[in-house]
Amino acid sequence: MTIWQHVPFENEAAIGEWSRSRGISYRIIRCWENEPLEADDLLVVLGGSMSAYDDLDFIRNEIEFLRRRIREGGKVFGICLGAQLLASAMGSRVYSSGTREAGWRNIELLPHPLTDLLDKTQCVFHWHGDTFDLPNNVVRIARNDAYENQAFATENGRIIATQFHFETTAESMEKLLNADGEYLRSDSVYISDPQTIRQGVSNIFKSNQALFTLLDKWVKS
Repeated sequence: MTIWQHVPFENEAAIGEWSRSRGISYRIIRCWENEPLEADDLLVVLGGSMSAYDDLDFIRNEIEFLRRRIREGGKVFGICLGAQLLASAMGSRVYSSGTREAGWRNIELLPHPLTDLLDKTQCVFHWHGDTFDLPNNVVRIARNDAYENQAFATENGRIIATQFHFETTAESMEKLLNADGEYLRSDSVYISDPQTIRQGVSNIFKSNQALFTLLDKWVKS
């Protein structure tokens, strides 16, 4: 498995735990350092503080790589920025939503083979302000009151994109709060304060278990 990382403070978190428990080795490509883009059979594209529409060489290179990957039928799991890069690569507009969502908030999961073993309501970690139009030939698989397009997948489940973070752990949450806490300075009604976010640590186990179930299905897709 290959993991594309965009900032030092957003790493693979529980995805690493899943891969180790399944005997799947992985390598990390530090995209912000312009390391050459590569992908094994499984490709995970993590979040980051930049946008899919930013004028950055590595962002443009990732979108072009993902276009080829999608045409070739490869598997990609995009998270937050990774989801937005996938949407862009699939021809959809990515743009600022005009609001922000950060903290532990519920999503509604919608029918799809990837989600049929999961509870239809999940409390998951959010940290995003951009959104996207739903690409053609995909299925919306999650939404909530803040963002209609919280996640999508292709019908065969080989491409998955989530705005939210099933992979968040206590450690990765703390890293994000320490490195990017200024992001919470917003009048958005969908943002929690740091104390409330830290109290949400009780949601991590169930969120990570949902991630494991989703990844197990993705591998078999």
